[in-house]
Amino acid sequence: MARLWRERRANVMMITAFALIPLTFATGMGVDYSQAMRLQTKVASVADAASLAAVTQPMMQKPMLTACDAARRTFIGQATGLYGLHLDPLVASQFTITITDTFASLPTVTVTCPTVGLTLLDVGAIPLTRVVKVDFRGTSDNSFARILGMATLPIAGTATAKTVKAPYIDIHLALDTSQSMGLAATDADALKLWNATKAKNGRGCQFGCHARDPNELYSMEEIARMPDVNARLRVDVLRDATTDMIDTAVASQGSNSNYQFAVYRIGKNAGRYGIGVDRYVPLTGNLATVRSTVQSLDLSANDGSVGFGDTDLPTATSFVLPFMNATSAGVDDGTTQPRARKFIFIVTDGVTDIEGNCTFGHCTKVMDPATCDAYKQKGITVGVVYTTYIPTKADPTSMSSTDLREEYIKLVQPIASGIAPALQQCASPGWYFEASDGPTIHTAMQKLFAQASKTAALIH
Repeated sequence: MARLWRERRANVMMITAFALIPLTFATGMGVDYSQAMRLQTKVASVADAASLAAVTQPMMQKPMLTACDAARRTFIGQATGLYGLHLDPLVASQFTITITDTFASLPTVTVTCPTVGLTLLDVGAIPLTRVVKVDFRGTSDNSFARILGMATLPIAGTATAKTVKAPYIDIHLALDTSQSMGLAATDADALKLWNATKAKNGRGCQFGCHARDPNELYSMEEIARMPDVNARLRVDVLRDATTDMIDTAVASQGSNSNYQFAVYRIGKNAGRYGIGVDRYVPLTGNLATVRSTVQSLDLSANDGSVGFGDTDLPTATSFVLPFMNATSAGVDDGTTQPRARKFIFIVTDGVTDIEGNCTFGHCTKVMDPATCDAYKQKGITVGVVYTTYIPTKADPTSMSSTDLREEYIKLVQPIASGIAPALQQCASPGWYFEASDGPTIHTAMQKLFAQASKTAALIH
């Protein structure tokens, strides 16, 4: 026994053998834990879907317990069959749904939902807001830890969704259709215009050649529309983004008629002393008519007069206000059509033409943000999408060249740094977006509408 006690050969093997057992269980428990966390993530996604099912706009028209039923059925339908999950949505300690509705003239109501099928509770009014909270507590089966007597690991989570009843909203779109929106939508389109105008008119152009010279056959816009050119202009992007916003409004309001739109064009060229804005579509709830009219939206007519009234932002802002029928801040809360929430969304490059004998017959300056104050004082939300005035290359055929068009250098570059700050100051807080191309203009306008209509969203 003494010799055995003093023996040291092969001790690493013996230590490893003894250590292998706890190492194996430690590794196995790590696998069990990872599996439980993956399962918890899946169930959390199911809870998200369940909470959203109770706050859709159609469900906002239903009693609270009908919404509860929808959430519970969604959870059961998606959670059933998840491998290793033990969770009973009919047991209150494992699954609860809490719904809180607020109303215009009734007290707030909160219920913790009972079992499936009980849908009798109805307060007789459509809520202004609904918050749905889904809590789950279950277990995940273990494989390795089961040997040590730990058959499961707990999983838990919460999902909360909130929506606001499709409010009554009036959206007035003031869209810049001045000649500067005839710029190419992308660098690729600019190159198309340059090559096409050079071939058809004898000079390459993609900035400031809206009115054709006497010795030219076509204007730049006419060339852009030719089938063999088919260059997209910024006004094309604006038209498509506006149409998509209206489509979103139609889809989100469902069978309701809560949304009204009006459209104004900034850039109506009516001569040197003409008003640079017009009422393109009067306020209406017939969104099909609005959409049809907007599909014809194009650059405002160029009558040959240079630089006066092309982009008349100060007139545009004062022009729209009388058509909005706003009362005062806090009154237009969206609960009824006469009290519809009021919005003006201005989509512009932010450069306004002023009187004077300046470069190329134009004088330009940054929009005065103070012209937006009258809207805010009436409780009207001002949304702004700044279609960024991107520096225009002198020769778009040379990708490496940094030379810019003389017109851009003299008309825009001196004021470029002040455009965004002025437009941001014009906009209501949180309602300013900057967009430089088709996708970002589209996204910005969708965000404006989403904020105005307050569609359902998860709260994290």
